[in-house]
This record gives sequence, C-alpha cells and structure tokens, in this order.
Amino acid sequence: MGKNNHENKKNKAQIWVETVIYTLIGLAIITIILVTIIPRIEIMKDKAIVEQTISSINDINSKILELEQASSGNVRVVNFRMSKGKLEIDSVANSIIYVLEDTKLEMSEPGVEIEQGSIIIKTEPMGSKFKVSLISRYENIDITYENQEQNKILHAGATPYKIVIENTGLVTGDKKNIDLNVV
Repeated sequence: MGKNNHENKKNKAQIWVETVIYTLIGLAIITIILVTIIPRIEIMKDKAIVEQTISSINDINSKILELEQASSGNVRVVNFRMSKGKLEIDSVANSIIYVLEDTKLEMSEPGVEIEQGSIIIKTEPMGSKFKVSLISRYENIDITYENQEQNKILHAGATPYKIVIENTGLVTGDKKNIDLNVV
C-alpha cells in the first residue's frame, strides 16, 4: 500500500511537470508569433494611414487647383483627419508636407523620392525605423497661412481639422495667392 501511494505521488508530480512544460512551450510559441506578427500589423496600419493621407492631400490639391482657376473670394473647405503624424503648411516653400516618423514602413527606397501623382513620397532612415514624408509642392501658386508667409504644423488628433482654402485675388509676381486657414 505504501508503494502504491508513493507511485501515485510520483505520477501526479510527473503530470504537473508535464503541464508546466507544455504551458511554457505554448507561451513561447505565442510569444514568437506575436513578435513576428505585431510589427507586420503596425506596418499595415501605417501603410493604411499613409494611403488615406495621400487621398486627403490629393483632395486639398484639387481644391487649391480649382481655386487657382476661380475668381477672387472663392472658398473651399476640406476636412482633414490625422490619426498619426503631422501636417506642415509651409508658406515659405509653397508646399504641404505630411510626416510620419518612427515607423517600420518603407514607402520608397530610403533617400529616394518617388512621385505618385502630384505627391512626392520620400522615406528616410531614423535609426532602426523610418520617417515617411509626403510632399506636395506648388510651383505656380503662392501659398500663405492666415494671409502670411508662415508655417503651420497640425498634429494628429481625434477630431478632423477643418482647412479653409481661399483664393484671395492677390498675385505675387506671376503666382496667384491661395490662403489656407485652420478653424
């Protein structure tokens, strides 16, 4: 009877050891899967954000070009949503630039600019990650912010920005002035 009791304890101990080992193996497999899948999910999310931003910048571009042909005082409003990154209205360089930093997404070969319609896409290395920039330049339009040659940076947020775009009727050299304002 003592021998049988000792064998039962030995079997129970073996079952517990096996359970712990199987649990550790299961956790290791789950960890490996998560370590490989989570970065891919983040890249896919960032790619969706960049593609949605390209669409939004194209919308802004079309409104600006539409206003360039319109008469003085015409206004258009664009709702611009950013869940990540920042948007810079650069009046000095007559451009709009969206920047997504600290991403594993490579939209182009690092350091190489590629064109997608009227938007230039540039990926730059930042340590082990990248900075993706979407640049829209206006060669024949004088872009201002609140009727001044100044820069405005919009940061990601939960609510969309309302960008008011206006043909002021002013002409600088041979460039029509299009003013942007955020309300």
